[in-house]
Amino acid sequence: MSKTHKQLLALFDYDMDMLTKRELSISNNSIKMTAVAITVTMILTCFIGLAFAQTPTATTKPTNTFSMNGAISSLVLGMPPNTKTVDMSTVQKFILSGDWNMSVNKGNLTGFEANYYTGPVNGGTTNHTHQLSNFRVNNSNNIPIQLSPNKTVSISGILDVGTNGKKAWNNVHTIVLISNGRTIAISLADKDTQSHFMGQQIYGIVKRLNIQ
Repeated sequence: MSKTHKQLLALFDYDMDMLTKRELSISNNSIKMTAVAITVTMILTCFIGLAFAQTPTATTKPTNTFSMNGAISSLVLGMPPNTKTVDMSTVQKFILSGDWNMSVNKGNLTGFEANYYTGPVNGGTTNHTHQLSNFRVNNSNNIPIQLSPNKTVSISGILDVGTNGKKAWNNVHTIVLISNGRTIAISLADKDTQSHFMGQQIYGIVKRLNIQ
């Protein structure tokens, strides 16, 4: 073989080697690009899945079967309802502390009770207890009781109020308001209780709410 032939073969081998390396490089780059594309796709899929999984399901319909209970924790000021200015340093204050519960089944009130202690904040000698029971709903329009999607419900009717376990006032006009599944406000008609609660609402909190 002549020198010229050897030089041509060497040049051919060099070109083939470079071509092979270039093809391998292109192939590797393609593999890398494919791997990157797959990884990005997987990450996006995970994020989308998490986004859907973490989106809360909003309750859009009211419910007519539920139960709840909580604590009475309130303060009544010893003043008439029409008092416009109050000196908190001198006005008499009464603590109210106890518990309550409510249950509604298919739009009907099946139970509401409250039991709480009350007495002056300075101790005093007039400490006593109250019991709210026998709640009869004012439902002349036959509208079922429903807990709204934001867990609010207002119930009006009449109930009996006891003192130290004995009936004190019967057929007291009452409104019970649950707000956002967090608080309760009980309004007892002032004229029906001989102004015993000074026309002020009794407040408390919701500790447990069970929706069926």
